[in-house]
Amino acid sequence: MNVKPIQPNRTGKATIADSVMTPTHIAELVIKHFNPIGKVLEPARGTGNFYDLLQEPKDWCEITEGKDFLEYKEKVDWIITNPPYSIYDLFLEKAFDVADNVVFLVPLQKAFKSMKTIRTVNQYGGLKEILIIGGGGKCGFPVGFPVGCLYYKKDYKGDVKINNCGQF
Repeated sequence: MNVKPIQPNRTGKATIADSVMTPTHIAELVIKHFNPIGKVLEPARGTGNFYDLLQEPKDWCEITEGKDFLEYKEKVDWIITNPPYSIYDLFLEKAFDVADNVVFLVPLQKAFKSMKTIRTVNQYGGLKEILIIGGGGKCGFPVGFPVGCLYYKKDYKGDVKINNCGQF
């Protein structure tokens, strides 16, 4: 049998597999925990489960509605999102370009997936907090990996706080 290895997405565009909507109860938990102040951007709005819970001022992007985050030009105080995993690096770099605080709901191994990712984070600031939520099924993800939030802060150079939200 000739099995081809899975190749990374090099198109720079999200795929249909990236459409994993965050359950409302998880969006509520994340927003309550991080309590963002200032303008917040939800760059992968999907059905709006994060966006609908955010206080004004807020903004959104959603590629399926013609608002591509990778073309977003404004500065914001916070980004909170469940990003498309197939273009994770592009999304992370763009988030660091436009926001001082970035919270990504992801499989937690994304924080340490490559030395390039670690260098990108260190150039931006640092990983300030990891909020562990539980297995992927708790977040509606089609994976069993531990899932949670990675909170990156511009110019942050301190220790990484690890919190368990008590959901597992």
